[in-house]
Amino acid sequence: MTSTEHATPERHSGEATLVATLDDLAENSLRMVTVDGRRVCLVRSGSGIHAIDNACPHQGYGLTQGALDGDVVTCEWHNWKFRVTDGACLVGEEAVQTHLVDVDDRGGVSVTINRPAPETLIPQLLASLRRAIERDYIGQVARDVVRLLKAGATPAELMWEAVAYGAPRSEYGWGHTIASATDCLAMVALYEGDQRALPIVQGIAGIAETERGRQPRELPDPASGVSVSMSAFGDAVEDERLSDAQAILLGAIERGDCAKQLTPWFTSIVSNHHLSYGHGAIYSQKAFELLEMIGWERSATVLPHLVTTLVYGTREDKLPYMRPFMKELAGVDLDQLASYECDPSWADDGTLLAAILGNDRRAPVAATVAAVRGGAGIDGVLDVVVQAVSERMLRYDVEGEFEFEDDFGWLGITHGLTYAHAARWHHHQAVDAGVGTTPEAVRLALFTTFLGQWTGRHEWHTKVGDRAEVAPIASDLETFGNELQRQAQLDGTTAFIVHAHAVKTSRAAALEALRSGSSLPLDATAHFMAAPKLERFVAATVVRSIEFLNGRTQRD
Repeated sequence: MTSTEHATPERHSGEATLVATLDDLAENSLRMVTVDGRRVCLVRSGSGIHAIDNACPHQGYGLTQGALDGDVVTCEWHNWKFRVTDGACLVGEEAVQTHLVDVDDRGGVSVTINRPAPETLIPQLLASLRRAIERDYIGQVARDVVRLLKAGATPAELMWEAVAYGAPRSEYGWGHTIASATDCLAMVALYEGDQRALPIVQGIAGIAETERGRQPRELPDPASGVSVSMSAFGDAVEDERLSDAQAILLGAIERGDCAKQLTPWFTSIVSNHHLSYGHGAIYSQKAFELLEMIGWERSATVLPHLVTTLVYGTREDKLPYMRPFMKELAGVDLDQLASYECDPSWADDGTLLAAILGNDRRAPVAATVAAVRGGAGIDGVLDVVVQAVSERMLRYDVEGEFEFEDDFGWLGITHGLTYAHAARWHHHQAVDAGVGTTPEAVRLALFTTFLGQWTGRHEWHTKVGDRAEVAPIASDLETFGNELQRQAQLDGTTAFIVHAHAVKTSRAAALEALRSGSSLPLDATAHFMAAPKLERFVAATVVRSIEFLNGRTQRD
């Protein structure tokens, strides 16, 4: 590791403290002194007397226990090297703080602690954080985040640094990194003080790890005139004209369109198809939630790169496995279904739940139509989807996780819950805007019933276990949900993709449980987080490659 970072600009505060005399300091020596309660490494080199923090910025080991060679001090613990004249890091990740030294006429050596003002410190630390994100130096990211929080920076500012770096570098548009960063930023509210750094760093780490080394992708110039419309945007996405779609969106943002005006653009896109196993709806939800926290003025960075995801996403409703469902859906009058009134007293008599938990791929359509006609509304349908997927998660036979011939497991099942949660968000955006239930929301809800059923794939090939007994974590749903979200921030998973699913599933489960008043989504998520999970996919990929190259196709 090499670095040319420099220490923070100086702002001396307090009084000079006499710490030694020249006679006390041998040539080429290191000596620890204490100034205003701070440990300082006093250095006498060929260039003069210098003072730097004694704590190595890496892990806090004492630099006076290191070695001095000319103007370079080496921390013996991990071989980081610092130039004592200005604190620059020559080997390692970040600079060490320097302090003012004064030698009087009688040889007295005084040190004044350098404490930069926040308005000076924050820009310098943000620059350091950007360098750490670029290099995926998570130790430096963590230390800078804590320092920035102490200096008064907001969590949103810090997450923005990762978003600004990662969004233009995403190879096929935003993926799990945006969902994870969004949920991690929302989870900051569960922490206080320095502990707020944990979800912030987890969110940043996913972006730094995933986008490291990629070149930024250029965006087109904003479009203008009559071409900037929702229909033109939809046509461009449908035709996979990425540059045109991005230009139209940028044109809308430039003319002043806000989240309320542009959310329907994305809801329409993600409901036109069962897009990428529900990822399109989920990522769109997370992008707009992220902008609520970091500021709409950053939409021209976040949203155009989300468009890449939507343009190139798999339109699964066109695949063979969805044909039975799509034939049934083709006969549904979505506009008529959207017009039915919601009956707050509606409760599923078991018909919709049975259709989702069954294996007839046509059944969810008729059951959903009947439920909506009976007063379920979109929310009622989604409540049953969440219930069904939670039941599947609770009875999942974890041995199936390691059947490498099958490409279905924990992560695929959790999408039934997070997709339903995203569909609810899209629906409520229209309701809150005064539009009410839309045909797009109805179609999206129907897609979630299909996916809710499809999460049972594993049950068609493996045994169905009894519902798992999950010990209660807390006596009330809010506390239970908050605890699960905090647990998702701990390093209980090794692969980022699994960590990302734990984060977004725990948050969706917490919010869905509060809505329904049932602990079922939380019980299911607790089971998922505690159970064995496939985290490396090398062996599974080899097995499936052998199957493929020997002419055997995936089972469904």
